[in-house]
Amino acid sequence: MSQTVLKPSMIALPTVILLVDDQPIIGAAVKKILAGQTEWQFHFCAEPSQAVEQAVALKPTVILQDLVMPGIDGLDLVRAYRERPELKDVPLVVLSSKEEAETKAKAFALGANDYLVKLPDPVEMIARLRHHSEGYKALRERNAAFAALAKSEQHLQNEVRRAAEYVRSLLPPPLTDGPARADWRFVPSESLGGDAFGYHWLDERRLAIYLLDVCGHGVGPALLGVSAMNVIHSGALPGRDMGEPGAVMEGLNELFPMERHNEMFFTLWYGILDVQTGSLRWSGGAHPPAVLIAPDGSLTRLDSQGLMIGAAAGVPYDTDEIIMQPGSRLLLYSDGIYELQQPGGPMATLDEYLHAVAARPNQDLDEMLAHARTVQASDNFKDDVSVLELRFQA
Repeated sequence: MSQTVLKPSMIALPTVILLVDDQPIIGAAVKKILAGQTEWQFHFCAEPSQAVEQAVALKPTVILQDLVMPGIDGLDLVRAYRERPELKDVPLVVLSSKEEAETKAKAFALGANDYLVKLPDPVEMIARLRHHSEGYKALRERNAAFAALAKSEQHLQNEVRRAAEYVRSLLPPPLTDGPARADWRFVPSESLGGDAFGYHWLDERRLAIYLLDVCGHGVGPALLGVSAMNVIHSGALPGRDMGEPGAVMEGLNELFPMERHNEMFFTLWYGILDVQTGSLRWSGGAHPPAVLIAPDGSLTRLDSQGLMIGAAAGVPYDTDEIIMQPGSRLLLYSDGIYELQQPGGPMATLDEYLHAVAARPNQDLDEMLAHARTVQASDNFKDDVSVLELRFQA
């Protein structure tokens, strides 16, 4: 037997009227006026000293109250309602024999929503009570929806944070010894992008290095990035030589068609450094160009010539080659490092980023991140920022 689970927005809130008046005859009269409203709940409180606690317990949608009662000032009672968090938004309709403008002004100043001189015409009373009650119920439903949304967003943020921690846990430790030294910085955005990168030795002389960026934001792109990173690291591309960058790109393109991965694709730069000869062979798919910084500080762009991975089947990828001189430095990065919104200005560009690198070719990774934060005048990035450097020592 199936059951229907009611969400908060599906549960109709009842109309609950609480009358506070020391005269039972007024209670009886108002009850008679409201008798035709069969779905309304009517409650009468003849002891003003108990009014606040009774209102907290009943959760009324309207409080109807006299001002002149023995032992308590009705205006003080209005103030007492508004001091309680549970009652601060409940509509309060004063029902009083006083008609003085000054009294009405004080009541409104203390938080009353309406003022009726008793006893008003029944049609008018019912209309006003319905108006205030429906408005308050709509407010409660909206607040409940906002609370549910906030809870959902907090849950999503927690999931994204855990996903970012998971991605970070898979990134390789820095290489601090040997002919090739590597280091990186990874700053995930609040919504988490699809950046992933790594490096590993194919054998004693060849080091694979790569950086990829999946389109979109959220856990889905992050998981696709991790999947691609794991395939590259494990060499799980049957029939493909992981030492041939073009072949690796073609194998990944075959393995990750976007129609099988929720229409997601990724850009990639993949290279192989031979530490004995200094040969750097690479292939790229729509990724920002790697930057080779020579010992004299001059820059060479190592462009990606191919299509993004997953966009089209059977696309060939070329392999290019360059010689890294001892003392050279290779930079890989995602577009989050340069696609920055400048305050009051346009989006920063790749050329501006490369110009900044050329102006200070010896700046370290932390200085690059600091420069990016200065450009956008904010510490928080809209997209993942990944920067990977490889130093060839020979």
